[in-house]
Amino acid sequence: MTLTLGSLSITIKSGALIPVLLMIPNVVWMLVPTSDQSEQASVPIFLTIVENAGRVAVLILPFFFSLDVNKKFSTLALAGIGLALAIYYVSWIRYFVGGRSAELLGEPLLGIPVPMAVAPAVFLVLSSYLMGSWSMLGASIMFGIAHIWVSALSL
Repeated sequence: MTLTLGSLSITIKSGALIPVLLMIPNVVWMLVPTSDQSEQASVPIFLTIVENAGRVAVLILPFFFSLDVNKKFSTLALAGIGLALAIYYVSWIRYFVGGRSAELLGEPLLGIPVPMAVAPAVFLVLSSYLMGSWSMLGASIMFGIAHIWVSALSL
């Protein structure tokens, strides 16, 4: 994938950009203390295992693939990826600006329930198309279902 900004041309030979884009707000979240310490919801152990296995897979697998933006539906995939990422970032901004209240983590946005779980799942599934990776697709679906489920239980 080659990005051109004026006379600057950047080639992205790795799907590593995918987990990096998802992790930026998470790193900020780890560095900034939360304003309230809400009690954690009880989540079945199998669901925690599936979510964490999926999380590890979607964070590692992209390093082994390149992004191909010359595929038949690449423009649609990129538009969906951009929209999902925008919704994800807006949800994080709302959380940080809103006093880092735990309730904001699951608050619907534009009618999307638990957008901080749905948006990354959509982002990852569409990214797997650009990578041409069935393993990334499977990991994305596994992570997405478990992450949305866990997030819904935590409301």
